[in-house]
Amino acid sequence: MAHAIEPTDQMLREACARMAERFHWADDFEAVMKDHVRSRMVRIAARHPTAAGMAPAPPRAPACRPFQPSTSGIPLFDRKRAASGERDDD
Repeated sequence: MAHAIEPTDQMLREACARMAERFHWADDFEAVMKDHVRSRMVRIAARHPTAAGMAPAPPRAPACRPFQPSTSGIPLFDRKRAASGERDDD
């Protein structure tokens, strides 16, 4: 079984600096590492620096376009007329 490589002190400090900037942490490195949650986040960011440094994804475009009525004024297909059985040659 492969063992995870423990990040070095320098890697932890760099990850902490990136995260402190991103999340506006005012605490120093030692205070962050004493906090159970933030120290875990820093260790994860140190192991995966490219994933932690990525910018958030841009917002997605809506899936559907809003309905826009025809500007010609002539309906393409009259459903009520078709349902009544009326024909043009009548």
